[in-house]
Amino acid sequence: MKQTPLVATAVTRISAPVEAVWRVVVALDGWAQWHPAVSLDARAEEVVVGAEISGRVSDGDGAEQEVTLRIVEVEAPRRLVWEGGSLDAVLGRHSFLLTPQPDGTTEFTDSEEFLGATPAEIIPALDQLRETYAQYGDALRARVEGLTD
Repeated sequence: MKQTPLVATAVTRISAPVEAVWRVVVALDGWAQWHPAVSLDARAEEVVVGAEISGRVSDGDGAEQEVTLRIVEVEAPRRLVWEGGSLDAVLGRHSFLLTPQPDGTTEFTDSEEFLGATPAEIIPALDQLRETYAQYGDALRARVEGLTD
């Protein structure tokens, strides 16, 4: 029986073209400059399918967790997908979709699917994750729009 993933998604409109948003998203070593919880150790040229990216995720209370993410899809300048975790517990498949809008802005969709043996543990946190991803989208918007002003 195929498992239905649990999903948390947030959509943010950014007043910049897709290419400008993409440059900030794939400059992983610059995430700490704008992302409130994630610091990654990879340059844009390392964003290729199969790459393993190390970094840290903070919980907002000062505690950090080391993470390793594996890039599973890159469609420049529209889509980036990475995975972390394990199907033995919880596997997160995080995707970033950039959709150009007719007015020259970008719709940024930040979405994560949770699969594995124990994804039900995520259910109580899904609404909070959606709010958190919306905050991350706001931080990305501020960074990109600040660079393009």
